[in-house]
Amino acid sequence: MPVIPSPFSESHAKTRASDIVTAHIQREIRSRGLGPGERICSEKELQAITGISRAGVREALRTLEHEGLIRTKTGPGGGILVGQPAIAPLGRTVEAFRHLAGVEPAALVDAWLELAVTCARLAASRATPDDVEALRQIADDYRALNLEQASFDAVARLNLGFVRRTAQAAQNPILLLFLDALIDLIYSAAATRPPSLEQRRELVSVHDRVVDALQSGDGDAAARRMHRHLSALRLLLLDQNNGPHRGGPS
Repeated sequence: MPVIPSPFSESHAKTRASDIVTAHIQREIRSRGLGPGERICSEKELQAITGISRAGVREALRTLEHEGLIRTKTGPGGGILVGQPAIAPLGRTVEAFRHLAGVEPAALVDAWLELAVTCARLAASRATPDDVEALRQIADDYRALNLEQASFDAVARLNLGFVRRTAQAAQNPILLLFLDALIDLIYSAAATRPPSLEQRRELVSVHDRVVDALQSGDGDAAARRMHRHLSALRLLLLDQNNGPHRGGPS
């Protein structure tokens, strides 16, 4: 969103150059309805519009390109193009905060659980037939695993993939963004206490029940069943229960 200079600043000139450049680019993307790959302007045009020096503009563009908001292209038809915002920088920020603030893994799971439960509730009213079919396929792929011999990676990727696909079905890109920012951290946390064979087996029916709720449009049931699914992971991280999680009614 546009940068609004602080009322305590002496003048707009004191606003960081990168903030001015970012605000202009974001405004252009929104007002013109630009999508990934479309041209915003040239570097010279950006200098003229913002009044920022060439060095200042280039420094700001490097930061924006690193974050995925824009990309630059040389030659005919080149200039500053709309990029694809990257999730990685947000994930790295969360990871850095977790270490510096001493945040326990269970807190990450709490946040991820609440995001996933909200997504499941929304997905019950927004999921398309293609969404339901994709989730059924993930559930079937999980069922087909030899759970006694399957690696942690195989089990985790299907389970995390199931949650992520449910979030996609919710059709809320902001919720998906934050859920994606946590997914690698959740994987690493879960790897410290892999689920038992009985817990692996229990997930077969959990997946099916979540998809059934989404297909029937029952948001409360979808949210409740997703909560049960991820509460088992939380209990593992808290080391409160060595057996399968026995939640409330499904």
